[in-house]
Amino acid sequence: MGLTGWTDTSRDLRNERSVIDSIAESLSASAGTDGLTQVFRHAAFARRGAATSYADWRHPERPDPDLMLIIDGALSNRDRIEEQLYQRPRPLSSDAEVLLHAYRRWGAALVDRIDGNYAIAVWDEQARQLLLVRDPLGAKTLYWTPRPNALLFASQATALLAHPDVDARVDAEGLNELLTLGPVRTPGHGVVCGVRELLPGQLLRATPAGIRLHRYWQLQAEEHGQDLDGTVHQLRQAYAEKTTVLRQRPPGAILLSGGIASATAAAFTTPLKTDRPTAYTLTLATPGTPPPGTGPDLTAAAHTASHLRLGYRIITVDASHLLDAAPAGRQALDFPGPANLDTPLFALLRHTASRGHTSVVSGDGADAVFGGYRWLHDLEFLAHDEFPWRPTGLNPTDLLNDDARWHLIPGAYRKLRFEQAIEDIPRLDDEDVVRGRRRMMSHLALTHYLPQLLVRLDQLATAAGVTVHTPHADWLIAQYLWNVPHAMRHLLGIPNGLLRHTTADLLPAEVTWLPNRPFPGAHLLPAWNENQRERLHAIIADPAAPLHDLLHRDRTRHLLAQPATAPLRDWHTTTAYLTEVNDWLARHHVTLT
Repeated sequence: MGLTGWTDTSRDLRNERSVIDSIAESLSASAGTDGLTQVFRHAAFARRGAATSYADWRHPERPDPDLMLIIDGALSNRDRIEEQLYQRPRPLSSDAEVLLHAYRRWGAALVDRIDGNYAIAVWDEQARQLLLVRDPLGAKTLYWTPRPNALLFASQATALLAHPDVDARVDAEGLNELLTLGPVRTPGHGVVCGVRELLPGQLLRATPAGIRLHRYWQLQAEEHGQDLDGTVHQLRQAYAEKTTVLRQRPPGAILLSGGIASATAAAFTTPLKTDRPTAYTLTLATPGTPPPGTGPDLTAAAHTASHLRLGYRIITVDASHLLDAAPAGRQALDFPGPANLDTPLFALLRHTASRGHTSVVSGDGADAVFGGYRWLHDLEFLAHDEFPWRPTGLNPTDLLNDDARWHLIPGAYRKLRFEQAIEDIPRLDDEDVVRGRRRMMSHLALTHYLPQLLVRLDQLATAAGVTVHTPHADWLIAQYLWNVPHAMRHLLGIPNGLLRHTTADLLPAEVTWLPNRPFPGAHLLPAWNENQRERLHAIIADPAAPLHDLLHRDRTRHLLAQPATAPLRDWHTTTAYLTEVNDWLARHHVTLT
C-alpha cells in the first residue's frame, strides 16, 4: 500500500528521480515490491503495492502528461461512475483510469460522486494544480508538507523523512501527540515537524497562488424524524446497497470474534449461492487453559458460522507466536499503536493470508458508528471533559520525569486539544445536556477514534498480504446513525441494540443478544507482559534509548517491580505503548527538540 508524490514548478524533477524513489521505498515494507515511478518536469508520482493504481492523459503534441492521477485504495461505487461516464462498464480499466476520466469531466467536483476508501492525488499540468483527496471516514491516509513552489505528499508521514528537505525532528507538540494523546492523535497533526495530515473528507488544492483546504464532507446535525420500523428499513437498505459488490465478488475469509459486529458483517456480505467464505476466530493459548472451542465468544462464532453455512477455523496463538509477529506488525504501522491489540490482529490476518485468502471482512467500526463503546452510553464517562478512550489509570506521561513533564505540560495540552475538538461540533437547538454530551462523544468517536482504528487495520492487513473490508465503517451509515436518538440506538438499554434488532432475523438469537466482549489482547498472556517489562527495563538502562532521558527511572522501576497481579489499571497497555514509542523514535532516527 502506498503512494507518494512531489510537485515543484521551480525545478526540473527529472533530475530528482532518486529522491522520489527513496521516498517510495520508505513506505512501509508492507507495500510490497509491486510499484511504479513516473517522473516528469514538474511532477513525480510513485506507487507501491497492488492496492494502488496510476493513470495519465497526454496531448499528442506534448511530451509530458497533461494530467496524472494516482489512487491508494478502491472505489466502491465504480459501476455507477462508469455508467455516468461511459454508459457501460469498463472491467479492464483500473480505478485510476476511471477517476482520470471523472476528473476530466467534473474536475474537483468528482469528490461529490465517488465512494470508497481512498487517498487520491491529481496533478493538472496546464493549470499547475495539485489536488489531494482523502475518503470521508479516513480509512486511507495522506500526509503533506509544503515547500517553496513545491509540495510533498505520501501515504505515510515517515516516508517523507526520506526527502533531504524534511528533518526527522519531533518537537514538544509532536511528543505530546505521541505520549499525551497517542495512539489516538489530533486529526490533521503529522507529529513530525512541518508535516500535516489531510483530514478525512478533506480536499487540498495547491496552485501557484497558494494552498487551500476544503472539507467536502463532515457530519451534519439533523432531526432524525423516523420511528423504529422506518429506521430499521433504512438501515437494511443501506447495508444491502453498500455490500452488493462484496456479495457479487465475495471475500475468501471473514473474521469472527463472536460479537454482534463481526456476525452482522458476515451476514451482510455472505453470498447466497456462490462458494461460502471461511470464518476465522482467534483465541489465546496459555498453559493450563481450557482447550480451544470453549467460552461464550467461540461458541457464538461457531453458531454464526454454522447458521451462515461458512467454513470455520479457530486460530490458537500463544505468547511466542505473538512475540514473533510483533516486529513485523510494528514495521507495518506508520506510528506507534497499542501493540497488545494490534499484534493478535496481525497474527490472525497473517494466518488468513497463509491459507491463500487475499480479501477478508471485519466487523471493525460498528462500535463507533452505532455507539457500542461503553464510554458512549455510560454517564460516568459522559460527565468528564476528557477524551473518553484515554486510560483511566496509569498514563504514559505519568512515568515521565519532572523536567519532561514541565517541558510538555501534558494536562494542559490534553485540555487544549479536547476544547479544540468540541468547539465546532454541530448541535441541535433543543438538545438537553445529556443528549448534547452523547452527541459530542459520538462525534469524537467518529472523527478521532475511528480513523486511527481503520488506518491501523488497513496497514496491518496490507502487511499481511490481504485487503480488508469493513462494511460497518461507511460514511453514509455513520451520518445517518449519528442523528438517531440514543434510546433507539441502544434498544432495551443494550449497547448496539439497534444493530441487534435490525439483524435479528439473520442470526441465531444466542448470537444476536450476546453482550459485547473485548478483543483478546496480548496483555492477557503473562509471557507477553513479562516481555514488555523487559523491554521497558532495557530503555531505562540504556542511555542511548530515545526515551531514556525522559523517563522517571525510580518511578518506572517501582512500577516494574510490582507483581503481575497488582491492581494498577492500564499498566500493561502503558508499558507496551512506551516501548512502541521508543522503538519508533529509534527506528526513524528522530531528534527530539
